Amino acid sequence: MEVTAKTDKGQVINMGKKEYWELGMDLDGDHRLGAWQIKEIIDLTLPPRKTTEERFATELPADTKSAEVEVKVTYFPAPGKALEIHKVVKKLNFEK
Repeated sequence: MEVTAKTDKGQVINMGKKEYWELGMDLDGDHRLGAWQIKEIIDLTLPPRKTTEERFATELPADTKSAEVEVKVTYFPAPGKALEIHKVVKKLNFEK
């Protein structure tokens, strides 16, 4: 999941990123990728149809009057292959 904000001046600000994945561990507790090395799976995934709440905080330039915040969830089924699963864009207005 990636969160970005685009200000009314066109500046793009990366607000944050969160990754959900399975972590394979060997007997010593080290991260492993090979199936023959993995003895335990730690599930850090986001299951289908489950929602989660994440919070990202950032500072925008002081003269920002509005910003479009985009949240994008991407699934990587294989190395080098990305599928955009969900995207939400909301416009925020700031009054002084």
